[in-house]
Amino acid sequence: MASLVRGTVWIGLLLLVTRGGLAAERTLRMANWVPPVHHMTQTLENWAAEVRKASGGTLDVEILKAPLAKPPGQYDLARNGVVDLAWGVPAYTPGRFPVIRLLELPFLSPNAELGSLALWHWYERNGLIDKEFGDTKLIALWVHGPGVLHTKTPVSTLADLQGMKLRVGGGGVALAAKLGAVPVALPATEAHESLQRGITSGTLFPWEAIKGFRLAELVRYHLEVPGGLYTTPFYLVMNRRSWDSLSPAQQEALRKVGGAWGSRFIGKHWDMADLAGKQLAQANGNTIRTIDAAELARWRQRLQPLFDEWVAQINKAGYDGQALLADLEAAMREYAH
Repeated sequence: MASLVRGTVWIGLLLLVTRGGLAAERTLRMANWVPPVHHMTQTLENWAAEVRKASGGTLDVEILKAPLAKPPGQYDLARNGVVDLAWGVPAYTPGRFPVIRLLELPFLSPNAELGSLALWHWYERNGLIDKEFGDTKLIALWVHGPGVLHTKTPVSTLADLQGMKLRVGGGGVALAAKLGAVPVALPATEAHESLQRGITSGTLFPWEAIKGFRLAELVRYHLEVPGGLYTTPFYLVMNRRSWDSLSPAQQEALRKVGGAWGSRFIGKHWDMADLAGKQLAQANGNTIRTIDAAELARWRQRLQPLFDEWVAQINKAGYDGQALLADLEAAMREYAH
């Protein structure tokens, strides 16, 4: 009889462990496509520490050291269950996430921390999470810092940009062309070589890239634009089956360190990386300018068609593009201060 009672107790404890009260320890595998020295690898490690803390040590996140797919394939790694978690860039898969790519427009985001917070709230309140990420579990969204123009020769006006070859990616192609530059679409990892070999004379990047891609000696002039010349949104998603297999307590832990909190956390770390990149340019004696108000007005006028084109694309996808853009701008004013 005593052995039967003991067996019943152990079965009860096992049920508690597997059903949520005392969650079984789990290690979640996260895909990663940037090198270990990139600031995002460290940021993700910091986020993983928050996951461990929030889950009471029952959840760990293993950030893989070698990429399992090229950047455009990251989302499908999570969707298909190759990994539990993956992060990536919506712009790398054109047509798949049309609405979130509104964030690529210029002049929107003051910095990564507050821009990321505004992005999450805007996206959530417009019911877009399940519409664009419904086949995974969306954990967090963030943006990088404001896009800066980095060039070999000084740029102060539109005239200085005419015919200049700029390394760009994603939405930067159309932007560079509308400003009169010649866009050269290359992955970020090829920026250093293209500038070193003279293939390009400048590039669009947030400040962090100056350090991350060793550009301080190659581009000596930097033009800052309020709100950024462009912004790139990022996602962190989880495989649906992996999510469903977690205990309620573990799911709540991920909600706690995801959503608005996690988006802001990752954005804040990006701002820290931007500061390090800018400080490196300053230490190198590079020239940093902010575009003046009159010239900024001319750039805004030149780039207005980008806004119209994005709205038209989103309308074709079945949304009210103008309303979403207006609400995005309102969210930036609301949260980004």
